[in-house]
Amino acid sequence: MPHFKKSRMDGFAVRAEDTFGAEENNLISLKLKEIIEAGDIPQRIVSEGQCSYVATGAAIPEGADAVVMIEYSDKRDNDEILISKAVSPGTYVIEIGHDIKKDEVICKKGKKIDLPTLGVLASCGIGELQVLKKPKVALISTGNELVSHEISDLPIGKIYDVNSIVLENAISNTGVEVNYLGIVKDDFGELSAKVEKALHESDIVILSGGTSKGEGDLGPRILDQYDSIELMVHGVKIKPGKPIVYAKFNQNLNHKMIFILPGYPTSSLSCFFVFVDEFLRKLTGKKLRKQFAKELEVGERIYSSIGRYHFKPVILKEINGVEQIFPIQTGSEAISTLFYSDGYIIIEELEEIVEKGDKKRFYTY
Repeated sequence: MPHFKKSRMDGFAVRAEDTFGAEENNLISLKLKEIIEAGDIPQRIVSEGQCSYVATGAAIPEGADAVVMIEYSDKRDNDEILISKAVSPGTYVIEIGHDIKKDEVICKKGKKIDLPTLGVLASCGIGELQVLKKPKVALISTGNELVSHEISDLPIGKIYDVNSIVLENAISNTGVEVNYLGIVKDDFGELSAKVEKALHESDIVILSGGTSKGEGDLGPRILDQYDSIELMVHGVKIKPGKPIVYAKFNQNLNHKMIFILPGYPTSSLSCFFVFVDEFLRKLTGKKLRKQFAKELEVGERIYSSIGRYHFKPVILKEINGVEQIFPIQTGSEAISTLFYSDGYIIIEELEEIVEKGDKKRFYTY
């Protein structure tokens, strides 16, 4: 592509040798044979002493091997064209295959079809392409305490479903299609039916809440009823987010993934970014999130729990001209923890105390 020689400029298609010696004080006369606009098929061959007008993008006629810009020409009434500048072969000519050559691979397997790729495909006349469909993720919020944001009067004991809003946006940013299936109460039958629907309609299922091993947390119990579901992970050594669940569904060559994230907003979002975000981005070919990180001094003592990696939300303050790390005191149950934090630090599993003055690597969310 292109499959024909075309002009880069408005001007006159010429035989370059016919222009040799042309200058402002030594004009060379050529005979105009035809006018070729973009999209026209040239009808005349350019022979010695002849030229054809070509618009930008127009086909170069047979016999011509260069273009003289219109600024270096003057047209007389009798189709005589006076040329005031010499050109060499190939001047302002776009050659066949200049953009894309024959048999060149323009779209490799696994490449994301972005706007530039669409443009190249269209220019080659390719209107259809076999592609992998976007992975479909079903999102379910669980918990008797959750209510929809459509309810204006919040009853005692109830809270708004924060995770559905936050997670739906976070999941969408990975390039997958999100199917939010709503809030489900802590009822075995109701949640089982919703999980069954999600497995039928989607490639990946994400539940928010119901991960712990308490009586009300039904997620793992529901997964246990499926012979085709293999529980891979139930609990990891991190804080917040210890009770995360990961399972695989395999039935009749139908392979699906299930993630159950903790119910607390901070825990849920932390687990999503640590365990799920990169996985979804690799499925869709979406670029991985760029995390800003830098090493800073800790401004006050920070306590942790031995036995778990602690993703500790922190804020940054400038003390005596030095940027320092300070802990946020609210826990994973508070959505304001993420709202007020500037980022987080990672405290190792055998590290119970981070002393003031210690250096820690600070990460943005």
